[in-house]
Amino acid sequence: MRKKRQALLVNPWIYDFACYDLFAKPIGLLKIARLLHNLGLEIDFIDCLDRLHPEMLKFSPFQNLSGSGKYYYEVVEKPSIFKEIPRRYKRYGMPPRVFEDLLKKIKKPDIILVTSGMTYWYRGVFEIIEILKTRYPDIPIILGGIYATLYYKHALKHSGADFVFKGGDFKELLYLMGKILRRDFSCQKIDSYLFPFYELYPCNGYIALRTSSGCPFKCSYCGWYLLEATVHQRDPKEVCSEILYFHRRLKVKNFAFYDDALLYNPDKHIKIILKEILNYNVSLNFYTPNGLNACFLDEELAFLFKKANFIQPRLGLETASSRRQKITGGKVNLHTITQAVNFLKQAGYSSSEIGIYLLMGLPGQSFAEIKDSIYYAHSLKVRVYLEEYSPVPGTPEYQNAKLDENLNPLWHNNSVFPLYKGNYHRFQKLKDLNHKLNERLVRRRGGNV
Repeated sequence: MRKKRQALLVNPWIYDFACYDLFAKPIGLLKIARLLHNLGLEIDFIDCLDRLHPEMLKFSPFQNLSGSGKYYYEVVEKPSIFKEIPRRYKRYGMPPRVFEDLLKKIKKPDIILVTSGMTYWYRGVFEIIEILKTRYPDIPIILGGIYATLYYKHALKHSGADFVFKGGDFKELLYLMGKILRRDFSCQKIDSYLFPFYELYPCNGYIALRTSSGCPFKCSYCGWYLLEATVHQRDPKEVCSEILYFHRRLKVKNFAFYDDALLYNPDKHIKIILKEILNYNVSLNFYTPNGLNACFLDEELAFLFKKANFIQPRLGLETASSRRQKITGGKVNLHTITQAVNFLKQAGYSSSEIGIYLLMGLPGQSFAEIKDSIYYAHSLKVRVYLEEYSPVPGTPEYQNAKLDENLNPLWHNNSVFPLYKGNYHRFQKLKDLNHKLNERLVRRRGGNV
């Protein structure tokens, strides 16, 4: 009998100034794990950001009721380019010593797949690959994910991986793996959709899922269209099957939608999903960490959100400047955002339950524009979340910022980029202002932050 091939899949830890587990899971890597499992490979999986792993509960046992929460971290020395940044630099997730202990407990793999997140998190990716290469010098490593796709040449040159996989075509990945393992995967049928292999986690506090790929908008600051060029929405019944499958099999009740355009084409997609779920009369919680597009939110959908128990829906406004709204993509305006907020309040959401995202630090954006946007968003009597702009190579805003295409990806960090011209204190004043206004909202409404 032919020995089964062994595959090791790894999600690295993160180096950053700030990081929070807002329902973040490596969905792509977990789908690959399911595919390889279906093809007969034995799977070992280590998620260095798994807060609920038994080894990590020794360090940080607390978690929110939603399953999200703070990562364990250790303060580390800052890279030299950040020496002027007055903040502590940290490694979030599993300490290297724990990762190496876990490697001692698994079989030697025949192939290793490492994923990557934001471009400015590459340091953790490199360290993971270095550890793996030291332990398994003869085992081929494939690096994929967001960083590997957006900064392909940088990853080829510096990552230490044997192969760098660009994009998300599973057929191409199987072709590459077939060459490495000397096995023909070309005749293998790939299901239309693979449920992420969440069974690999020792414990699940939540399930992150996607009901679609791509986005109908091409906002000048966003790079998702560079990763997924076309829009595809899954069959609503298939989405419901996935939700019910994980609820019943893993006893999970918290689900986070990580679509880039969850509300697009609502009458044929999200509304059907929610009505179908409501028919099963199950008690679930839904979260939308990505900003929802207000132009697709109508009265019916707002009531479906409330009935299906969507927790703290968050809308993407980015800026109150009508001029910048148009030049960055035109996905929203002040009328649609105001209307969407009113629909949610009519459905029963309190002011402190509704969130609005604003971007700050866009190239050419003045401090006055950001301040005006903060005051406008708060005039709607909602919670306001400030998000620092992060440069994405290949996007119009990256060009507007006149950044070198070979810029060290560390400078893409959204906690750092807006400050690179010495504006730290001015941005901090805006954050303090927003925090003060959020606290005032909570005090007046008796809600919770």
